[in-house]
Amino acid sequence: MRATTRVLLYGMERSGKSTLVNSYQKGQFTPEMTSTAHKSYDTEFENRNYTIIEVGGRKEVRRFVEEYLEHIDAIIFVIDGSDETSFPTVKREFISILNNPLTIGKPLAIAFNKIDIAKVHPSIIIDQLGILNRYDRQHRVFSTTSKIPKSFEEILRWLNECEVEDKYPLEDRMSRLLTIYIFDILAEKKQGFPLLTLLGQMQIISQTGQVEYNRDKILGLLRKLRVKGDLAYDEQSQLWSITEQGKAKLDDPDLIKGTKYEKLRAILDEKGAAQQEEQKEVIDEFDIDELAELYKKTTKK
Repeated sequence: MRATTRVLLYGMERSGKSTLVNSYQKGQFTPEMTSTAHKSYDTEFENRNYTIIEVGGRKEVRRFVEEYLEHIDAIIFVIDGSDETSFPTVKREFISILNNPLTIGKPLAIAFNKIDIAKVHPSIIIDQLGILNRYDRQHRVFSTTSKIPKSFEEILRWLNECEVEDKYPLEDRMSRLLTIYIFDILAEKKQGFPLLTLLGQMQIISQTGQVEYNRDKILGLLRKLRVKGDLAYDEQSQLWSITEQGKAKLDDPDLIKGTKYEKLRAILDEKGAAQQEEQKEVIDEFDIDELAELYKKTTKK
């Protein structure tokens, strides 16, 4: 069975979302009426099936977009290059999507649409959106027009090249290890951490040898922990923090099982009743630097 990629098609009213897709599917320019709610398109490209979910750009409809973010694999954000008056609203909606933790790690294609009648160069708008400084997801800018149906095809070709599927499924043990590391980091910072700082901390901790640093795995786990309610994300400050529910899990001795990390945690815990020989046996598995780092991460707060 061929893989199916679910794509969110989003943008302001009259940006040309429906026309762009329909022109591609029909192979000719076919102007469409303004979408008032939601539409779904099924198409295929190079042995991959695509379900494209369009959310209408009207103000009263845009508020429903977050309901789709958890269930899609990639995003196509359409900008009307011919309407300068819409750019402030476009920027606000774009930043909202970009900073939503449910979109972390998901490829983002920016379609600078109606390039044939655009009034400004795409680079000007892209610079205003600040996308060039974001390294937490795959992204690319495309110049499109419904009058050239194949311009949308370039977006699908790029999505085919992206890692839109979870090719790095988390083993249960690895998931618990990463979870406790993330919980420990955020528990120490009451104000939370911005994403790039958090990733940097995880990269440093990976040097203990317990966790192999993999950005995609960490991003995926952050997304899952946020959905479960263990982590919180403040869109205004763009900071990640641990919730009370997450803190409770941090103190759960069953969070990690079957590793030397778990044994060390039990020994360092004030309630641990390990004999001296057993302590030495476990601690000998670590070098001094690793032990020092793990001590910080395994003692209760």
